[in-house]
Amino acid sequence: MSKYEILARTLLKCELFEGFNHFQLNTMLECFSPKLHSYNKGDFIVMAGSRYHGLGIMVEGSAVITKENAAGSRVMLGVVTAGELFGEVIAFSGKVQWPANVQAQTDCVTIFLENNAIINQCSEACSFHSQLIKNLLKTVSNRAIMLNRRVEYLSMKSINSKIACLLLEHMEKSGSHTFRLPMNRNEMADFLNISRPSMSREMGVMRDRGIIEFQKEAIRILKPDKLKDMINE
Repeated sequence: MSKYEILARTLLKCELFEGFNHFQLNTMLECFSPKLHSYNKGDFIVMAGSRYHGLGIMVEGSAVITKENAAGSRVMLGVVTAGELFGEVIAFSGKVQWPANVQAQTDCVTIFLENNAIINQCSEACSFHSQLIKNLLKTVSNRAIMLNRRVEYLSMKSINSKIACLLLEHMEKSGSHTFRLPMNRNEMADFLNISRPSMSREMGVMRDRGIIEFQKEAIRILKPDKLKDMINE
């Protein structure tokens, strides 16, 4: 068994390796020779302003991506869970510093892939190396779409519309009316750029009206049409 076999089982779920089989992924990992990095909950995986050292992949656990605005307030940019990438948007931008913090939300394990290892043909001349680059381009494009979506959130005037839009998006992503949010309430409030008390109050109203049910990060959408109406208010 390859020394990367166990790691490969997780990475096969990663969008960077979409379409790869176990053999192809193991071959790529042999070329990259990635090292596993472990972090405890609360540790900074990377800090804004530190030297950029390659595209990151979350192998185990989850982390939040944050940045401080000009006023010194924390702005949440997103959550990274197992099998997801971080740092891919700036990988080939020419930037030499991380633009945001990536902080462990739980105990985490990550790997980093150096840019040169991604764009240069490996020594084994893997025929599927080009597929890796295509997947990366697709991922960056999807991130651009997601960032545009975030702008839509921030442009919404009412708290209700922001919450409703976020819940409907996660319902669609999960394929079920019952799902778990990848962020806690404080992180959700930061992401939507609203206060935690205001968000909790409005979610309580939605619950009392029989539109949603929730227990911590677990959400059940009872009346999706009502949430859609809130977005259009």
